[in-house]
Amino acid sequence: MLHLARSLLLTSVLFAGTSSMVLAAACESEGGVIQAAMTASPSTMDPMMTTTAASREINIHVFESLVTFSEGYEVIPQLASSWTRADDGLSYTFTLRDGVKFHNGETMTADDVTASFERFLKYSPANSTFKNVVSVETVGPLQVKFNLSADFPLLSNIAIPVNAAIMPKSVIDKYGEKEILPADAVGTGPFSLANWTPDVGVKLAKFKDYSQAPGDGPDGFGGARTACVDEVNLLPVTEEGSRVAGLRTGDVDFAEALSITAVPDLEQDSNIKVEIVKPRWAIVLELDHKNEWVAKLPFREALLAAINPQQVLMAATFGREAYYRVQPSIFFPEQTAWYTEAGSEFYNKPDMERVKAKLAEAGYNGEPIIYLTNQNYGWMYKASQALAAQWQQAGINIKIELMDWPSQIKRAQTQTDWAINQTGWSPRFDPFQVTGSLQCGALGAFGYCNEELGKLIGVLNSGADVATRKAAWEDAQALVWTDLPVLRIGDYFEAEGSRNTLSGYSPFYVTPRFWNVSQNRK
Repeated sequence: MLHLARSLLLTSVLFAGTSSMVLAAACESEGGVIQAAMTASPSTMDPMMTTTAASREINIHVFESLVTFSEGYEVIPQLASSWTRADDGLSYTFTLRDGVKFHNGETMTADDVTASFERFLKYSPANSTFKNVVSVETVGPLQVKFNLSADFPLLSNIAIPVNAAIMPKSVIDKYGEKEILPADAVGTGPFSLANWTPDVGVKLAKFKDYSQAPGDGPDGFGGARTACVDEVNLLPVTEEGSRVAGLRTGDVDFAEALSITAVPDLEQDSNIKVEIVKPRWAIVLELDHKNEWVAKLPFREALLAAINPQQVLMAATFGREAYYRVQPSIFFPEQTAWYTEAGSEFYNKPDMERVKAKLAEAGYNGEPIIYLTNQNYGWMYKASQALAAQWQQAGINIKIELMDWPSQIKRAQTQTDWAINQTGWSPRFDPFQVTGSLQCGALGAFGYCNEELGKLIGVLNSGADVATRKAAWEDAQALVWTDLPVLRIGDYFEAEGSRNTLSGYSPFYVTPRFWNVSQNRK
């Protein structure tokens, strides 16, 4: 770990001496404004008091934490230069980068980190996975120690952007449990918050004193990030048609969440570049294991054997092959840290003879099987129609019950009068985020319990080394495909669009990133 700290220090020295060269390499041009049409408006500028996607799209530009995730979803340093873990796993000590500036001109110290985490642990809705943290203490001007009651994946939890944002102690002391107002929403990111008018827009301004992390360039949510433009305006445009129209006219430079039906026309416009967001969604079926039939493994095996994923995904995407992928891994191929093909021998194997045999083994005789779905998400509805047709053809008496999305969620979580629930999983950063759907007693497991899988989840929820956790996850996914707590159909992608005047933009996760992006239209 000392070697890591020395190498990072050396890199930071090299970068400090070549900042102009780095900026030139990172930006095709400098200055200008990006107008971005987003799907929703944030409810607060206090990064610790929200977990919404609309807030995350802002927070990743303004705030940073000790560590974050790379392009391959591995934990990498951000405000920390290095860290050590005690042999018993009950403490972590982080060494901070020196000279990092906050947007208000203060220089970050260990006291700022301690104060930020103490507030986060007390008041944030995102703190539930940190219950094993007993205390956080300053142990040096640039050193912070986390004391734990039990080992758990602390690094992965901190890395989730940007729940555990680091802010000045002066701001933390001023507000305590109260919501931090926009004027004091101060971070260390490449952009500062210049203005927020609720339901109108957020203006981000280039932070000229940004302390760039070491590295050869941006990497996921971290690395050496550069603000190439002077301003980014994030504008809530809830209607997709308006986002598309703004992109066409040039009123906006970027638009997120474009439907597949809008893509063909946009692709004909030489002024617009359409990007496919990979990963985006996994089409997933949750199963109520308290249901008489779902509780029987042979019946679940029959459900799986009746599914032709290719046909379902084609229905969900209007047959556009670029917008779906037939693959069995819970983590997407882009998530190289956790992607595995374990259990793939059981995926995408439609077999009507096996369906008949398994239904007979389960004692099934055509009883109604309630399948919850919605039209709020068109791809979910199209997938559910295709799946229902396949199951009906296989002799399973599926009864679709159509609801609005909020009512569907509530019914799935509070009632037991259903068997199958159509949903989608956004990309998870780490296996501990999946265990809520696989663990005995968890609300999202809907009555499922497997002791062998529970033991593997215990390893995944520990602070074991990366190799041990990866091995446990591979075994866990193999069990998912043999015991079938859920059914994963495949990958569904969405589109984003940008004007050709932008350069350097690349989609990642489900959150647009505007660092290292140049505006070539001044």
